[in-house]
Amino acid sequence: MTKKIILLLAIASPFLTYFLYSSLLKLKNKKYPIVKLAMTSIMLLMLALGSLRYYDNYSPSLIKPNISLKPIEVLNIQLDSLQRNNLPFNDAGIEQVWEFAHPNNKKITGPLKKFKKMIYSENYKILLSHLKSEVIVLSESDNKNVYKVIILAKDKKKYFYIWQIDKVLEEGDLINCWMTTMVSNPKYVGEII
Repeated sequence: MTKKIILLLAIASPFLTYFLYSSLLKLKNKKYPIVKLAMTSIMLLMLALGSLRYYDNYSPSLIKPNISLKPIEVLNIQLDSLQRNNLPFNDAGIEQVWEFAHPNNKKITGPLKKFKKMIYSENYKILLSHLKSEVIVLSESDNKNVYKVIILAKDKKKYFYIWQIDKVLEEGDLINCWMTTMVSNPKYVGEII
């Protein structure tokens, strides 16, 4: 809510300020400098968007876990995000995956900074900017789904991971949301000719 107010003020404040200024001074000639006010508004909007980009916990366009998402949708969100990791900002894909890391998994992988290091490690950097993925369902139940995820890496080599997504059963904001609890180390499958 605060972010919306900041953006709205960035757009409207030059116009409101000039209106108040002209009203207080009771200016007879109320010719509004629309172009100057619009340019000021655009500059303030750009500054606000730029500062919000670096504001803690501001993640534009990241999908948040919710109970309407099915396990396969959660997996596809994560795979698509890792495939285009640096859109709309650097490491957006990793941050999106972090959003869907199960609370118990976050206890093991640590804070986001440590999680990013893990994704850039030899075992998981294969997922970044991968060319293609294929998902095979290994098992499904009411609280746990396991998938085999075949990845065609950008170096044209194929790997697979075992990816487990569980329903959050603990009380809290995330109860009944599907989230990732485990991703195995990759297994090399071969090269694509």
